[in-house]
This record gives sequence, structure tokens and C-alpha cells, in this order.
Amino acid sequence: MWLLIPILLYSVIFLSVRHIYSHWRRKGFPSERAGITWSFLRQAYRREFRHVEAICEAYQTGRDRLLGIYCFFRPVLIVRNVELAQTILQQSNGHFNELKWDYVQGYRRFNLLEKLAPMFSTKRLTEMFGLIQKVGDHLIHHLMDKEREQGGVLEVDLQNVLRLYSINIIGNLIYGLDVNNFEQKDHVFTSFLTQGKSSIQSFTLGRLPQKSSFTYRLRDLIKQSVELREDHGLIRKDILQLLVRFRNGNEVSGDKWQLENNNDQEKFLSIKRLAKVAEDLLNVSLDAVASTTTLTLFEILQEPLIVEKLQVEIKDLSNENGQLKFEELEGLKYMDMCLKETVRKYPPLPIIERVCRKSYSLPNTKFTIDEGKTLMVPLLAIHRDEKYFSEPMKYKPLRFLHSMPTENESGECQKKSKNNPFMGFGIGGAQCVGKCRAKNFFWEIYFNNVYFFTLIGQNFAKLVIKVALIKLLQKFQLELDPNLADTMEVFHQPAPIIRTKDGLKVKLKRREIKPKFYR
Repeated sequence: MWLLIPILLYSVIFLSVRHIYSHWRRKGFPSERAGITWSFLRQAYRREFRHVEAICEAYQTGRDRLLGIYCFFRPVLIVRNVELAQTILQQSNGHFNELKWDYVQGYRRFNLLEKLAPMFSTKRLTEMFGLIQKVGDHLIHHLMDKEREQGGVLEVDLQNVLRLYSINIIGNLIYGLDVNNFEQKDHVFTSFLTQGKSSIQSFTLGRLPQKSSFTYRLRDLIKQSVELREDHGLIRKDILQLLVRFRNGNEVSGDKWQLENNNDQEKFLSIKRLAKVAEDLLNVSLDAVASTTTLTLFEILQEPLIVEKLQVEIKDLSNENGQLKFEELEGLKYMDMCLKETVRKYPPLPIIERVCRKSYSLPNTKFTIDEGKTLMVPLLAIHRDEKYFSEPMKYKPLRFLHSMPTENESGECQKKSKNNPFMGFGIGGAQCVGKCRAKNFFWEIYFNNVYFFTLIGQNFAKLVIKVALIKLLQKFQLELDPNLADTMEVFHQPAPIIRTKDGLKVKLKRREIKPKFYR
């Protein structure tokens, strides 16, 4: 009698697992051969399983436009065709989870993504440009001080330096603090950088809520900054100032920075909600900006000709009193191509993931995806597919020479080709809100399978990255460790990060360049 109980228990578990792992076969979808191996279980237990690489491998083994796979005990549908992926994500009409920051207060519902989009308009960024340059100057002064200490050529881990630069940008513009983490080693942001993240690269296991002491410490920073602006009238031209304006019912578009209404009775955003928005921006923008800047330098330093072209391009920039002009950065077309090529080869978002909210008949197919099932577009695999990009592992910025954005006679943005395989800045409903007005794409960044997608507009992210690249290339001659390219590995967590013993080891030697202003 007692022997029947474990037999029945094992039978139920076996049948349940078999039922899950036969889902796509029962629905008629092309699917991989299902099964859990001891090798997989060992990697998962040791936290060595690489989720992004596994999805890319499944993409490469498939032959059809759709492929059903299994992430642990979750059926996932991979879309292997660019046109089909764009059609689904752009025209699914609410069948998949909406990429919005919805906020409900009373009887009103706000889509924060649309409301806050004007924060990243060209006009607003022009006025924030001074703060961005200030952080860039902190970066250069830090490296020059280190160079003087070493008495000549400086050798640093540029990846760590650029992560500090990125956290300084976030602290100054998103949290509204006059902070320099190159000098303030005990600041909360420095601790945030050194805490590390879980090595599990799985969106599936990332559904568990994550809170740490940093959440409350960062909330206190927001509370203090908001009080200074609301109660004492402090005005600072940064992102937090615009968030405070929105909190008090003011428009974030236009050219005003001061608070026009300060109603203590009714706020559009509570301190807790505003702090959550800021923390989401911190989590996703830190890795995206830092990794794109780092990997751009890693690639161009292997190609002296690319570095020379960039130095020629930035040589003609005005540099009055060491300050750049915002409008001139738009003319750096070759640098734009380099950034696009970096995002193609190392997308900050390697996988676009959506959960079906109600059954959806996939366009131009005979298949229907059920409610609750997950759909993935493997961005990294598509960007490295020879079918779409010749020599995908080779860094070739000029492949984007004829695909730079243009405007028509009325000043409106031209739509990109429907079959364009480059989706580095995201696709779908949240890709572009007010695109033609603000000329903004949006980086959809996902963190641990919760949609912590950010309002980091393409203009803002590119501006921050360009300032770092320009100042580094103007002030230093950079030399990459010759052995690094052979030993370096790039991991996706989910944003790409270099994993070597010494990080991105680069030698810096000060150089002199005569800008246009001094001629």
C-alpha cells in the first residue's frame, strides 16, 4: 500500500512534465526536441547557464519562421523572421502585454511613457547639455590626475571607469545631485556599483520581486531632492526637475523649468512612485549606456583606421573653453554609424519578450498562440545572422552608411523599412512616442523579465555616449591590450558586459589636438 503512494506521486510528476514539454507538438508548431539533461541541471545549479546564448543557439538550429522551445517549465515561442516579428509587435492590438507605465489616480489613468516623452526632446536636452558636459569633464580630470600620479602612460580598466561615468550621469540628471563618484568613494551610488548582480541569466527566474536596502536609500535621496525643489524653490535643469513638474501637474514640454503649481493636496506622482521611476531608469540605463560606450571603444581600438576617422571628424568641433556645442554633435555621422554598429553587434536588449494576454492568430500563418504563453524575438541572434548582415561578427560601421535617418520636406521623420533587420533601439508600440516631434526612439530594456523599460531616448543616450567618446579621443591616445581580443568574453545579463580578469585594460597617453576654435 505504502509503495503505491511514491509510485503515484512520480507518475503524476512525470505526466505533468511530459504534458508541458509536448505543448508545441500538440499545437502543431515547429519545435525543438524537448528534454532536461543532467548537463543543463548542473549548469542551472551552479548558475552557469547562459539564457541568452541558449536562445540564440535555438534560433540557429531552427529552419522555420517560428520555433517552439522550453525555458525550464515554460513554453516559449521564438520568432525567427524579421518581417513577422515586426508585424506581431507593431500590430497585435493589445493581445500582448502593453509596454506602458500606467498610473491610476482616482478616476484618471495616465500613460507615463507618453506623458514624460517630451523630457527627451531636443530643446530639453540642449538645456541639460551643460550638466552632461560637467560629468564628462569629471571623467577627464579623474584620468589626468591618475596619469600624473603614475608619471606617464596610464593603464586602467576602462569598463569600470565608464560605469562610474554612467552612474555620475544618472546621479546628476535623474537624481538631481551634484555628485562626482570619481572622488566620493563612499556615496550610495558607488555602493550600488560594487554590490554586483545575480549571475543567473534567466528571464524566467527573474519574476520574483527584488528589493534591497538600496531601494530605500535611493528613495530617501529622491525625497530630499524633491523637498528642496518644492519647498525651497530650487531649480536645476535636469530630468528630476521635469519629473517634479509633472508630479505637480505642470507640463514637461515647453521651455519652463520652475514649478507653476505646487498643490500639496493632490500630486500626480507620490514620492514612492517617483522614486520607483528613477530607480527603474537607474537599473536599465546604467548597463545600457556603460556597455555601449565600453564596447564601442573596444571595437574601434582594434581598428586604427576607424579611430583616425573619428579623430578627424571631431577635430573640427568648436571647443571654446573646453566646452562642446550641442548642435554640432548632430553632425558626427561617422560616430553615429559606429554606435549603430555597436548596438547591432551587442544590443543592450538581446531578447524582446512579450506575454500573450489573449489568444492571438499569428499573421500570415496557420498558428494561434494561447493566453499566458511567451513570445520572444532574439534580437542578438537576428543581428548576427548572415542572412541579414554580411560578416556579422566583423565590426563594419559603414554598413549603415545608406541607412541613416532622414526627414522629408515637411520635417517629418521617414519611416524605416518594414523589413529592416536592425532593431537595436526596439520595435513595437513603445518604440517611438511622438517620434516626429521629439525625434525620439525609445530603448526598451528589460530587467529580470519585469518590464523595467526606460525612457532613455535615443537622443539622450547617444548624447551621453558621444560626450564620453569625444572627450576621451580628444585628450588621450588609447591603446588596447593586444592579448585582450583573444581572451575577452562578452556575457549578457541581459545587457552585454566584458568578463576578463582585468576588465577592459587600456593604456592612455595624453595627446594634444587643436580644435577649430583655436585656429
